[in-house]
Amino acid sequence: MRNVVVPVAGRVVAGVGYGALAVLLLAALPASAAAAGDDRVDFVTSYQRPATADYEVYYEELRHQRFLESVAEELNRVLALPATVTLTIAECGHSTTSWSAGTRTVTICYEFLDAVLVIAGESGASAEHAEQLFSGAVTFALFAEVGRALVGLYGLPVPQGAERASDEFAAITLAAAEQDGDPSAAAAIEFYDSALEQPESGFEYLESHAFTRARLETVACILYGNAPARHARSLSRGIIAPERAPRCGEELLSVARAWDGYLKDHSRSAAAAAEPVVPQPAAPPSTRL
Repeated sequence: MRNVVVPVAGRVVAGVGYGALAVLLLAALPASAAAAGDDRVDFVTSYQRPATADYEVYYEELRHQRFLESVAEELNRVLALPATVTLTIAECGHSTTSWSAGTRTVTICYEFLDAVLVIAGESGASAEHAEQLFSGAVTFALFAEVGRALVGLYGLPVPQGAERASDEFAAITLAAAEQDGDPSAAAAIEFYDSALEQPESGFEYLESHAFTRARLETVACILYGNAPARHARSLSRGIIAPERAPRCGEELLSVARAWDGYLKDHSRSAAAAAEPVVPQPAAPPSTRL
């Protein structure tokens, strides 16, 4: 599987065709947190063993990949938290993901992973492309929940609401990874487009997050603004309205600037962001494709 990165200092996204250059998050930020020590709080990880035998393969393989650890390491390298946040994979009874402010926990449900794998596997795609769909869908959902967590933890002034802001955070994270050749961005759009076409599939993520075609269009527009050639499908399939497409570069720039402003007071240090730690995306269990 290819790598996925969190936007860090110095990453530049070009709005090809629009001339827009956006520095993604944390650019040249001053140090604002103490070095690792007794007072440091971080993103931490937890894999809860599932009671359902069919989910055991996710538990074993994602733990082996250190999927959550790789994400937490990247986030901890660039962000100073006011309180510890747990990234966990757990059996929930619902095919969704969540952020709990009360327990400060981001949860990816095993049921969500299984539903994503089923939808990806039934898409008619090759095994390799189904893996990309799985990775894109899971990566987007995880970073959307992280975005929601950051909105709540930092009390960010997001004028269009936490859900919209979380979509934007996930989108610019995928956009940064796309600059390194990762296919997860386009795969995420393709997956959620397909999921929205199957309202009877029982995929609860869409309803629990009120994830609609309008929200998918916004995410797709940000990614199209980053790399139009890689997201031509979003235009040809009508995911992005033709009249909106010319403005997508400006939307990308606006979103990147907004998140840069949101996080400028919450960085570990500019020096720590100089060399990126690259987390691995979630790979589907090969035995279940």
